[in-house]
Amino acid sequence: MDPKEADLDDLVREELGDEPSQEAKDYARELYEKYRLPAPPPEGA
Repeated sequence: MDPKEADLDDLVREELGDEPSQEAKDYARELYEKYRLPAPPPEGA
């Protein structure tokens, strides 16, 4: 599993206080993909 996926799943669990449904996980992933910030440019670029 991608570390980012694990981190997002942990955030969803923390927010909901319990194991989220698959629907909640899918929705969180959709929002994450839609609104995530672009990666910062490499140092010295």
